[in-house]
Amino acid sequence: MTVGKPGNWERVKALNIQEERSLAGRIAGIMFVGGAASAALLLILPGIPTTHWRVTLAAGFLGAVWGMLQLAVLDRQRVHPALSHCSACFGYVLMTVVAGTTGGADSPARFFLFFSIFYVAYFYPTREAVPHFAACLAVEAMPLFYDDSAIANGLIGELVVVGATYAILGGLILSGKRLLVQLREAERELSLRDPLTNLPNRRALMNELAEHAERAASPRERSSDTVGFVLIDLDHFKSANTVYGHPGGDRVLVETGRALARVARKDDLVARLGGDEFAIVCPGMTPAGLAEFGMRVLRALREADKALDMPEFRLTASVGSALFPRDAQSPELLLESADRRMRNAKGTGRDRAIAA
Repeated sequence: MTVGKPGNWERVKALNIQEERSLAGRIAGIMFVGGAASAALLLILPGIPTTHWRVTLAAGFLGAVWGMLQLAVLDRQRVHPALSHCSACFGYVLMTVVAGTTGGADSPARFFLFFSIFYVAYFYPTREAVPHFAACLAVEAMPLFYDDSAIANGLIGELVVVGATYAILGGLILSGKRLLVQLREAERELSLRDPLTNLPNRRALMNELAEHAERAASPRERSSDTVGFVLIDLDHFKSANTVYGHPGGDRVLVETGRALARVARKDDLVARLGGDEFAIVCPGMTPAGLAEFGMRVLRALREADKALDMPEFRLTASVGSALFPRDAQSPELLLESADRRMRNAKGTGRDRAIAA
């Protein structure tokens, strides 16, 4: 990134991203409920031993309850990641119980572990997924401890084949997932980036404001923190294009982006809205601080004008600021409030900032 602060993109990449932990929770819930239904089905299939059918039904019931809990109640965006691992381990225990009561080494229930491999390989980081591969293989091997016919029926050879299959399958899924994530992140970053200034674009900025509004409205995260919004519109920008052509206009926009990035604080988000409009989101800003910040923006642009070396164009701007939630309760209204003040600044002489 050539323009802006590194912190801009670390935060922008986290915006508007489908939260995979929530998706993982839903899939895990479906797997548990589906596994519970399969356990009940195993009891009525011909040729499946059912000497411990009560245990099988109890395990299936627990799996169904846990699955429905994940589907209906648990919010995977807010729970500790350890719960996801505990959930998977709970599934292994239930699978061991069901396999042990429906045929031991011959139980078809053990082959449901392939679904677990798909699940952990896709949704867990590599270093966290590998131990689950070992856990699945351990569940496959459990009949060695309670089924006297396991060795005679070739379970050891089966484990060798299954272990290699787990490793190959898991490796393929992990590699494919890494490539998919890289492509998705590249596409998302392009959709949130202004190609000329390399700053976040309007979409990224509105996502950032929506995040602040959502946190302010959430009962769990309700906060009294304010968010400043600074709207910057360049004065007489068309004259730069008229006198120096579009390359000259592009130089003005790039230099403006650099100047705003220099004046912004570490946690601020600098964005280009389009045309000659820029904006800065300033978390934790006070009314007095917002007014002072607008003046700093004007000074930074006047300094940037010297670097442009374009004698027939003077880089100044009209700045309007608004404060969330004092001036507006939504991103759209906050933008409207700042826009009114920016137009007031433009209409009363330009090269000035109005914050209230």
